[in-house]
Amino acid sequence: MRAPTVVAAVLYGVLEAAAFVLVRRLRSGFPWLIGPRDETPHIAADLAKRHGEKSFDPDLGWCRRPGETGTERTTSGEVSFAVDARGRRRDPGFADLDAPAGVACFGDSFTFCRLVGDDETWPHHLSRRLGVNVANYGVGNYGLDQGLLRLERELDSLEADVVIMGVVPETIARIQSYWKHYFEYGNTLAFKPRFTLGRSGLEHHPSAVRDPSEYAGYQDQLDRIQRLDGFYRSKFRRDILRFPYLPRLARRWRRHLPLLAHLAAGRLTRDRDGAFQRAFNVVLRDNARWTARLYREPAAVRLLTALVERFAATCRDAGKQPLLLVMPQVVDLERADRGRVYGDVFAGMRRLLPVVDVTSRFTEAADPESLFSYGRLGPHPSDRGNALIADTLTPEVASMLARVRESAR
Repeated sequence: MRAPTVVAAVLYGVLEAAAFVLVRRLRSGFPWLIGPRDETPHIAADLAKRHGEKSFDPDLGWCRRPGETGTERTTSGEVSFAVDARGRRRDPGFADLDAPAGVACFGDSFTFCRLVGDDETWPHHLSRRLGVNVANYGVGNYGLDQGLLRLERELDSLEADVVIMGVVPETIARIQSYWKHYFEYGNTLAFKPRFTLGRSGLEHHPSAVRDPSEYAGYQDQLDRIQRLDGFYRSKFRRDILRFPYLPRLARRWRRHLPLLAHLAAGRLTRDRDGAFQRAFNVVLRDNARWTARLYREPAAVRLLTALVERFAATCRDAGKQPLLLVMPQVVDLERADRGRVYGDVFAGMRRLLPVVDVTSRFTEAADPESLFSYGRLGPHPSDRGNALIADTLTPEVASMLARVRESAR
């Protein structure tokens, strides 16, 4: 063997060893760096029990508990939230309002409005503008599919005449998930129901875990779970870091190298919190690229459209008026297309129901940074951002309520 070849082999071996050590040390405390063991992670019994007591839901995956309260840290300080006896976020001053018509909101954490107080959510701002109770059924990390199933469960006791489904653009990815761990690495407790679209229409697949005790044996269902969650093959397996490390790091360099650089710098400078946030932002941007890709895939768009159609039909069959609300995340505003790709898809849904997309209002706002509040796991609309959402919604919702009142005469 020639000397240059020997040198190259030795150098490669040294770099492989360095990569092994670096990944192993940096994985601690940052679950988005995944290894072979993450294919079948152990879920501790005590963790499953706590989850079962706090938020587990057999039909939805997870849900807010009636009477729940909590506090969250933001870069501007702590904020608190409260959930009422029906599992809705508190609407101060309006929950018991005797009004001729009301509004109900379903959706994700941008509907629940994380990182702001109960009197700073967009449903509360909408209550103040319309003078009606706007019930907030939002739940963090929901896709449109889970929001729809929550609506269908609450429908018999839902007083509202207008129903708003609030989503972030990433919902097109969330409705593809069956086990969130395959898209949001480390979120191992988040098994969820999902829909698939076949020749006969939407098919509902209940969650693989229907009781907290079943976490212990989820591995028995892995074939089915992986078949129903396309991210396992298209995303998760590609991001597993194992020997040989260098080709895997090179193949996904846009994701892996910034993660390792930020986390390593945090160790050296002892700024682990700052490094965590910078690395997590890399994860968010990578997930946003996946989301953008799905809006260009006809099958993904067809599933999203079918769920919107079901939402609209469910509301109208119950004598309620549907509205779809689209709210951008910071990563959506950072992209060069500024929401054009998903905006075109949602604009096409106006043939099915009213659609309010606030992306342009956010991109055109003065001081857009102030529209968001920042926490450890990503930004959410601030009080100012939520007020802007409510301002954008008010004319459309007021018109819908007026038509309801007119038809009731």
